[in-house]
Amino acid sequence: MSVGGNVVADEEVDAVSSGALEKSADDVNQDVGIAAVDGPAELETTETSIGEELFRFKVVAPNADPFELQLNSSEMFHEVSQVLLDRESTCHRTCFSLHLDGKRLDNFTEIRSVEDVKDGATLHVVEDPYTLREVRVHIRHLRELLLRNGTEFSFEAANALDGLSLTYLPSLNLFEKRGEGRLIELPPDYIQPGSKERPLGPLIQSPAKPLLPFINLSLSSYNPPIGPRKLKGDLLYIDVETVEKRRVHITSSVKGFYVNASTDEIFRPTPSTQLKTVYHSLVELLSAVSTGFRKAYSALIRRRVDKNVLERLPTPYPVTSWFATVPEFTQDGLRAEETTQPHRVGYEDQLPGQLRDWNEELQTTHEMSRNTIQERIIRDRSVFKIHSDFVSAALKGATAVVDGNVVSINPADDPKTHMFLWNDIFFSLGFDVKDHYKDIGGDAAAQAGTAADLQGVRIYSALDDPRLCTLGMAVIDYKGYRVTAQSIIPGILEKDQEQSVVYGSIDFGKTVTTSDAYEKLLSKTVDELKILPHEVITKDKDGKESTVMLYTSYETKGIVGNDSRTYVLDLLRTMPPDVNYMEEPTLSDNVKEMGYPRKFPHKLTTLRQELVEAFTDARYMRFIQVAAMHVKECKFSESLEANDAEREETAVSDNQLPSEQEALKIVDEAIPSKEAAAANQKSLEVIAKAAAQVGSLSDKVFDIRFNPDCFAPNVQHAPTEDLEKQRKILIDAGEFLLITQIPSFIDECMNHVVTPIDGECLCELMHSKGINVRYLGQLLKDKRVDKNSYLRIIISSEIVLRSLKHIIRKILQDVSSDQTGPAVAHLLNAFLGSVTFVVKEEKANKKTKRGSGGRRGGESKWADMSTKALWSSICSEADSYYGFKFDLATADEMFEAFGVQKVSLLRRLCKIMGIQLQAKDYQLEKKPLPFSDDDILNMYPIFRHKNPWARDAKNLYVRAQAETSHGRLREAYDYVAESVNLMTSVYGALHSELGQAMRLLARLAYLLGEPTEALSLQYKATLISERCNGIDHALTIVEYINLAHFAFANLYITAALKLLYRARYLLLLVHGENHPLMAQIDGNLGTVLYAVQEYDMAVKFLTAADVLSTAQGESKRLKAALLSHMMARAHSCRGDFRAALTAEKETYAIYLKLFGAKHERTRESGDCLKHLTQQAVEFQKRMHEAAKGNEVHKLLPLQAPPPMLPAVLEVLNALNGIIIISFPAATAQADAPATNSMPNTAQSDSSVPALQEEALD
Repeated sequence: MSVGGNVVADEEVDAVSSGALEKSADDVNQDVGIAAVDGPAELETTETSIGEELFRFKVVAPNADPFELQLNSSEMFHEVSQVLLDRESTCHRTCFSLHLDGKRLDNFTEIRSVEDVKDGATLHVVEDPYTLREVRVHIRHLRELLLRNGTEFSFEAANALDGLSLTYLPSLNLFEKRGEGRLIELPPDYIQPGSKERPLGPLIQSPAKPLLPFINLSLSSYNPPIGPRKLKGDLLYIDVETVEKRRVHITSSVKGFYVNASTDEIFRPTPSTQLKTVYHSLVELLSAVSTGFRKAYSALIRRRVDKNVLERLPTPYPVTSWFATVPEFTQDGLRAEETTQPHRVGYEDQLPGQLRDWNEELQTTHEMSRNTIQERIIRDRSVFKIHSDFVSAALKGATAVVDGNVVSINPADDPKTHMFLWNDIFFSLGFDVKDHYKDIGGDAAAQAGTAADLQGVRIYSALDDPRLCTLGMAVIDYKGYRVTAQSIIPGILEKDQEQSVVYGSIDFGKTVTTSDAYEKLLSKTVDELKILPHEVITKDKDGKESTVMLYTSYETKGIVGNDSRTYVLDLLRTMPPDVNYMEEPTLSDNVKEMGYPRKFPHKLTTLRQELVEAFTDARYMRFIQVAAMHVKECKFSESLEANDAEREETAVSDNQLPSEQEALKIVDEAIPSKEAAAANQKSLEVIAKAAAQVGSLSDKVFDIRFNPDCFAPNVQHAPTEDLEKQRKILIDAGEFLLITQIPSFIDECMNHVVTPIDGECLCELMHSKGINVRYLGQLLKDKRVDKNSYLRIIISSEIVLRSLKHIIRKILQDVSSDQTGPAVAHLLNAFLGSVTFVVKEEKANKKTKRGSGGRRGGESKWADMSTKALWSSICSEADSYYGFKFDLATADEMFEAFGVQKVSLLRRLCKIMGIQLQAKDYQLEKKPLPFSDDDILNMYPIFRHKNPWARDAKNLYVRAQAETSHGRLREAYDYVAESVNLMTSVYGALHSELGQAMRLLARLAYLLGEPTEALSLQYKATLISERCNGIDHALTIVEYINLAHFAFANLYITAALKLLYRARYLLLLVHGENHPLMAQIDGNLGTVLYAVQEYDMAVKFLTAADVLSTAQGESKRLKAALLSHMMARAHSCRGDFRAALTAEKETYAIYLKLFGAKHERTRESGDCLKHLTQQAVEFQKRMHEAAKGNEVHKLLPLQAPPPMLPAVLEVLNALNGIIIISFPAATAQADAPATNSMPNTAQSDSSVPALQEEALD
């Protein structure tokens, strides 16, 4: 089945970026509407889904076989170049042009714009003359072709170099040919139930076998060419040391490459007498002079071609691994030249002689037309591409700033106040500059302010107003420093702040300015952002007071740049403050009982936008219910006024209100429209009463908005502002967070509506509910988070690790660069090992280099940190930030009391701190000092940024989910297929949202009877998740489970087992066995092992799944019944009929409770019980007969029927939430948390961790 009507090879990605802006040489050869054909094929010109033609071209390249290519008429010829760079026979060529009928084609010309273009035309690849830029591009491309398919690939992928990232899935060799008699691989001991071993070695695949095409390739010391040689066409000189130990001197000229007669001592640029041929490609030349190169090159290119295209493409954002192997480093002159020049910004060869104007690019793409869907696709693609490049540049600049490789623009000031300019990006450090945050928390407030500012940028960018501009922004944490990277407003560095700001305040609210242009723009944003416009009093230079209307917080500043664009910045107070951490407001008794208001290290605590939306929606629904109640009362009274005196003083309780559906129906019938309400006095009175009951700011209509400055002590509001009512709304919102949102979130987690796997997933889910991370302690105090709950493990771990992050961050700021590795190793030993004392003098015998060893020169306080002192600091920080006290003496006591794994803590700590460890097993439970200095390979930046998305694609995705929930699977499939097409047009082939969409598409394809297509799509979704999220990310685990399911459905039994083993291993590493998702994995494993007649191992996993399900509160649900039934089958096949009867009785009891005695499932279980009873009786008779007559052969168990694959697959469907079994509505409530969808429809996977199908981001 093709996606979007385009023919694409099955083994290639279905769609990638259509006409992306500037793709690298390793980009994909399969775009939307492009299909490479190895041989002649009958490809007819067709119409695409949007009415565009498809053309077939024959491509003829030098020294290569012709091939056919299919292009969409809206594509550019640049796509042909990308295909050539990806094909085995032409991938080494970079300097060429395309010719059609003897005419040179512009790469960035759309096919439909070329006159007389015909289906079946021939495109000729013509070799072009070289320039110095093209030579450097060619050499870099050669290095990427060779070395990134060799020994250094794993290390460079682990460090996210040039968009690379690790994968593990291809190493499993899943889809080998199915052969008869193949042995089933049983799980290794370390992933079997009950195992305490947690090895780290299997986390990443072993590096590929080294293949060296040459010993070294570098630029010659004879560079640059002298004047006479330049006039003869010389561009660059290259030295190559071949594997045959021969040193070859090569001249790169305008015509190509040739071997010159130079030696190490003498420069002779003339062609060598032994080989005078000029080759247009360096690969062709090296193949001619070195047999070893020719053999290695062929093997490396085959290795490259054998990779899935998704393995080779760059990710849009860096994905660095916390765990990496260290290759044996070899000489590489090109690597040395490029990476040891900190002044290079990475774009010299693409944009010679100039820097990118990031602000201009970001704002130009932001202003692009968006009237048609095609225009919106082009705009979204441009915005995404520029933003992705900006983030990459910001990361490189931030690391250079912290490493001291960028000169400050204010070097005479305090180092904490230094600011930097690099690659036209402005960098500042997250410290309190000039005491700006002195009264609200100092450096802690400064760090929080950058994160809040980024949230404000996201919020205003989402409004998508082309006239309201925000800065490009990224927040980077690296080596303990927080660096803010921002694009530069034109002219802002040339003016004083007072001259630049035309809206807002620059003196903490004492004086406020405004302009008509900003009032007009910002007045259109307040309704969507739920911000209340408010009047404040300001004074001019003469002390004269006047009022100014603000549509934002007073901190927000409006600046008109030299480009005449209107910018808003300093958006840290966009959202209203969190009153639960403020001393001024008077909170309710319920909130006070919870320990609020509570002190916090800073006063920049704000509510999240998700909470503002949820609170407003909840108040609006209550408004509707109250209005419906008054409408009902009006029907039973002669006049509305008769009840006024009685109702006004009486508070409305929840049990008096009608249900939501009933209220909506009543109000819709009584007040069908605003016009009808305005014409009816009774309707107006009903609305006014309902508004008053819900605390509306307006006495006449529903109006819930927030004044972000209503608690600001330095802002003087106008007398017309009702501050009491405005503050009451904020107090109610804080109470709503504690009383409604947090309990609701805990209920969802405990009922497995959502199941976070690690701290990252937990925080994302909390944010989606509008709960800030500072409420982690409140979650852990909830009584429903009991001692055996998986949620307790995750929350407690996250509190400890985030507290430790604050401590390490402060320590690393005082550590010199040469002590970073030892300091990190020491702190890891102090946390996960046992550091009881510090040796004050160097040990005489230095047998080992432990991070907690003797002092070194230049050490700071990190060397004095013992395990006891570190745990004390963690407890203090946890109480200060999260309001939770660990009443335990040591960290080991905490690990044991809360059931936390050390390996899980190590993984999560490395990911939040940006620590990269050497790939090996650390004896965390056995050694007091498990880490040495050499185990710390690197520290990498952790970044946050504004994440643009494909709007139309997201809307289609949401619509597909709605269609799925209503059982219209074909319509849902069409919507999500089109969403995938649009996403690939915007994002390219790799993006986490695209992976989620492909997963849904795979599930729908499976439901529609296309298991082969489902397997192909799910394989791509899994590979995308590995590349974009990480090989051990929670979503990757879920993708493995789905892929195993579809592999089994296609009879790839061995592949299904490998995938489930991998999923179980990852979950053990990330969390441990006590997790609801582990029950699903064990159920799948037990079922598949039962299908292949490995009954003993099947019983082991099924028993573990049943124990976990019971512990997690699922003992009376449908999945528990299925597990019990599979256990009964497995026990019966083993001849253990007593255990089989016990298990089947549990199944029957659950079915009887859920469905009733007459349901088909219940009757089948009853028949199975009868059969097992007969089998048990027969087997008992045999035992007696054998005992009497000594007939040993009768003791053999009865032959059980072999497992039937359709029946096994049906169980897997139910376990994985793919197909939901129907049952009477009267019994639906008993199993509501487990079955949440209609019959025969795809259900949102209740085991999905941080992903919710309702939200792509």
